[in-house]
Amino acid sequence: MLDTSIWLQGFMLGLAMFVAPGPKDILILRETLAGQSPLLLIAIAVGSDILLIALGILGLSALLERAPTLTLGLQIVGISLLVLHGIHAGRSAWRGTYDSADTSPAPGPGALRKIVTVSLFNPAAWLDTVLVIGGVGATLPQVVQMSFAIGAVAASLLWFAFWVFGTRFARRIMTSVCAWRLLDAGVALAMIAMAVLLAAGLNGD
Repeated sequence: MLDTSIWLQGFMLGLAMFVAPGPKDILILRETLAGQSPLLLIAIAVGSDILLIALGILGLSALLERAPTLTLGLQIVGISLLVLHGIHAGRSAWRGTYDSADTSPAPGPGALRKIVTVSLFNPAAWLDTVLVIGGVGATLPQVVQMSFAIGAVAASLLWFAFWVFGTRFARRIMTSVCAWRLLDAGVALAMIAMAVLLAAGLNGD
């Protein structure tokens, strides 16, 4: 049976974590503008959050807190992925290689794989979703953990539905190669900046 007060706790914590655009959100924005299926993008975004929240509640958050070497390894992998995706976006911005018919990059499985990898291996996502949301959920009595998880997932669904369908209204301004090059340059800067901030955090630790 759903515990509404615990559901609301999970929902509010989820909103606090999700309503702050990160690397995954930026890639989803780009693919939404490129014409990728909005329902598919939402499914990937929310599905990855479901997996990470579940892993956190089931004990991965506690394991990571007790295994700093494992945590460090995952952070290094995530930072490397952000740098690679940033470089790729920077190359696209520099070359300006887009479809001459509609000036936009064609949506494809390669872009979806990027979203999946960034969703699952971005250190910021692990911090927010596994350690914070999953960690809080893991401390609750087992009987209400499902209510908490459903609330957090509802927040993820609400945010990404708003993000994707809101972004679709901006497609009308993406009608030139220059606009796409600026967007890819912004993606590259965001990815590299996030990687630098995370790497600085590792040095600080």
